Amino acid sequence: SILFVCTAETITACSWNEYVICSDIPVLIEFWASWCGPCRMVHRIVDEIAQEYAGTIKCYKLDTDDYPQIATSYSIERIPTVLLFKDGEKVHSITGTLPKAVYVRAIEKSISDSDQ
Repeated sequence: SILFVCTAETITACSWNEYVICSDIPVLIEFWASWCGPCRMVHRIVDEIAQEYAGTIKCYKLDTDDYPQIATSYSIERIPTVLLFKDGEKVHSITGTLPKAVYVRAIEKSISDSDQ
C-alpha cells in the first residue's frame, strides 16, 4: 500500500506568484534555512498544519539562503518566520518558535474573515 504524507511543499522564486500571490485560498509560508535549529521545530508544526488544513489553506517552505530576494522583499530579518497570505496580501506574520496554537489562531482568523 502507498502511504501519502501531507507536508508543506518547498516553494521557489519561480513559483512564488503562482502559488502565493494568485492563490484562491489562504497561504502559509515558513521562511527557514538549513542551519537554523529552531526552524526544525516550526517545520513540524507547519507540516501538521498542512495535513490538518489540507484544502483550506496551502502551506509552503522557503529557504531564505536560496531565495534571499523574497525574504528581503517581505522584510524577513529573523528566522523562523511564518507569513500568512490571503488574496495575495500578507495578513499575518509570526517570528520565532511559538506554540502551534499561535499559528492556528492566525489561520482561523484568516479563514473566518473570508467567510463574511
